[in-house]
Amino acid sequence: MLIVRCPANREPEREYIFHVLLNEFLGISYTVILEERMYVELSMPSVNDCSLRLPDVFLSTPDEKWLTIDSLPRLPLLHLDATEADLGRIPVIYGDGRASESGMLQRSEHSVECGLDIFGSCFFMLTRYEEVVLPDRDEHDRFPAQCSIAYQAGFLDVPIVNVYTELLWFLCKSLWPGLERKRRASVKRISHDVDHPFFALRRNIWGILKGSAVEVVKRRDMEAAYRKALMLGGRSLRVKRDPYYTFPWLMEVSERAGLRSSFYFIPEHTDPEYDGQYSLDDPEIEQLMLEIHQRGHEIGLHPSYQTYLSPSRIKHQWGLLKRKVDELGIKQPIWGGRQHFLRWRAPDTWQHWEDAGLNYDSTLGYSNYPGFRCGVCYEYPVFQLAERRMLQLRERPLVIMEKVILHDGGWKGESAFEEIRRYYRECMKYNGEFTLLWHNSFLLHRSDRELFARCLEELT
Repeated sequence: MLIVRCPANREPEREYIFHVLLNEFLGISYTVILEERMYVELSMPSVNDCSLRLPDVFLSTPDEKWLTIDSLPRLPLLHLDATEADLGRIPVIYGDGRASESGMLQRSEHSVECGLDIFGSCFFMLTRYEEVVLPDRDEHDRFPAQCSIAYQAGFLDVPIVNVYTELLWFLCKSLWPGLERKRRASVKRISHDVDHPFFALRRNIWGILKGSAVEVVKRRDMEAAYRKALMLGGRSLRVKRDPYYTFPWLMEVSERAGLRSSFYFIPEHTDPEYDGQYSLDDPEIEQLMLEIHQRGHEIGLHPSYQTYLSPSRIKHQWGLLKRKVDELGIKQPIWGGRQHFLRWRAPDTWQHWEDAGLNYDSTLGYSNYPGFRCGVCYEYPVFQLAERRMLQLRERPLVIMEKVILHDGGWKGESAFEEIRRYYRECMKYNGEFTLLWHNSFLLHRSDRELFARCLEELT
């Protein structure tokens, strides 16, 4: 068994990050010994007298600086040459300040010393520590990607926690060759936020004409305008022809690829400008939920725009969704979802989901950049910084949202596919989980439908 000796401070934080990296990610049995020391030391006395020493920088931050700007990493970051571990040059979020490139790994006959604070740096990323400390917010009160250390240091497109975990495994394996890690299978997680299930079902003829005209005048988009204009036919044709009602096709594409998709519904509307206008009691929505369930896909929660800081609203909306699925006879072993507009605040929103009784959240990607907001492409348990405890709630980080690639990024056709594949392959390096969000209403163009199908069927 691995023995972890560490400083006798911040015990809940240390227990959490040891559990995530050693137990959840690597599957290594270990025991922790808290004692008066300045660094973290890993050893296996039952095998040999070798040890791995890591600096303890972040979790030894003085109490008066904890959760303040003074505790954040300093830019520019140093880099560790980890080519020996086939990891290239690794940015060092927290380390002991030794010279970069060649000076951060030191070996002797019975020990390895690494200048990278692996456990502290991973704790920083997974808990979204910087989002608690920094006041920066966009117009929707979201933490901007541009303010993150990952963006500013140029590693937002790399799951840095996975990189650090692989370095930790490489170092341990070099000292104890008989050590085994758990096997992990890669996963594609496909989800759809049901913001607007229909374009025309509750609109009159003038509303349909206006929606079609907007596509022509404002967006110069004739294909979208034509598909919306088709809704001027009789009401009985509207669901079948509605350009937003793409659910049967989405499920068919997922099924062909051997995947199970998740559809997240808004149970209640709290903002007339940003929340979709439908009700869980609409017969068309009830029928849709039944079809999703009968075809083996997942239903989930998409709390509305004004909920992310309201525990009562999140709990109420989860209650509305749960009552509806119970009424329809829909049962699932796991329930989760994603906040509308990706409105989320650390650590409050996580706590509200925990209190509501949900199993997982999949909100944590950025609204304007693809990549690894939490620094990881694995699902992991959440740590609540304010209460200093690990929650039952788990996070499934969001890697790609279609809008970020096609609208904000301006990628089209083959270039869009290659950009998405770049992030997919980054996840696959670590047998990770590639989480893709594609709205049902974002398939107005043939090229968008072709791209979505390729993402499910051709990503390798």
